[in-house]
Amino acid sequence: MAENNIKLIIFDLGGVVINLHVERTIAAFADLSGKTEEEVYTSYEQAAYFKAYEKGLISDVDFRNCIREDFELDASDEQIDEAWSAMLGTIPEERVEQIEKLCRKYTCVVLSNTNAIHEKAFHIILNETSSYNHLDQLFHQVHFSHKWNMRKPDVEIYEKLLSHHQLSPEQCLFMDDGELNLLEAAHLGIQTVHIPRNSGFYSLLSDKIGIHD
Repeated sequence: MAENNIKLIIFDLGGVVINLHVERTIAAFADLSGKTEEEVYTSYEQAAYFKAYEKGLISDVDFRNCIREDFELDASDEQIDEAWSAMLGTIPEERVEQIEKLCRKYTCVVLSNTNAIHEKAFHIILNETSSYNHLDQLFHQVHFSHKWNMRKPDVEIYEKLLSHHQLSPEQCLFMDDGELNLLEAAHLGIQTVHIPRNSGFYSLLSDKIGIHD
């Protein structure tokens, strides 16, 4: 692949930029509710309100109330937010430096399935681990599912991204730790790289597009 074919590099956030530990949130809600981790995980994977929240179709208040009802919780907003954000780990300093380097040559954007509670938490973590206060200071643009009212891997979110940036699929490269998300993007002709969760993206990206330090 010729390096200059790529104009836009699309980053998933959790598991690619910020370390992601879903098991910590599962354990936190199990501790709060007295349910088993398996029961909590089943709800996390299957309950419709999680995806609705990622699409911005329900409010923070509605989401917390769904959690309370689903897990039979008598918990404060703060307890729920803390447990919900327990999955969010650190942003290693070297990843920030690598993104800065890539931004000098490519348009670098985020495309993330996320929600309003996690959006606030991302920026606290970013501020604690770097000189940036907001992801849009590090990336050229940030696209969150809850603000676009659509989520990966639905084809409409990739079509909107291509239209928004006015680029052909072949000019875009998308990195994600979710293989289904990549598969749907690839069907449109977007170039993809699978990043094993929390493993770092730079060496795999280098192999793909021939980055020369």
